[in-house]
Amino acid sequence: MPPRKSSGSGSSSSSKKDEIQVSKSPAEFFAENQSIAGFDNPGKSLYTTLRELIENSLDACESVNVLPEISVTIEEMTQAQFNKMRGVP
Repeated sequence: MPPRKSSGSGSSSSSKKDEIQVSKSPAEFFAENQSIAGFDNPGKSLYTTLRELIENSLDACESVNVLPEISVTIEEMTQAQFNKMRGVP
């Protein structure tokens, strides 16, 4: 059987030919798609960050055959306190 022709005007196939694929760095991609990375709200961001930190720490300990000793402290602070800690006036 011959291939089917689309019932459209044919401009869709030419527009597909004209599409340009743009390369993006992983940082650019995840900045635009924060929900994929787990950073779409503050609570999920905190969870995702801590989970990655702990998983990476455990992986590092495992790679050098050392038992892990991980301690996590979470403190709530104001924006002014955060800026002072970062050295921002």
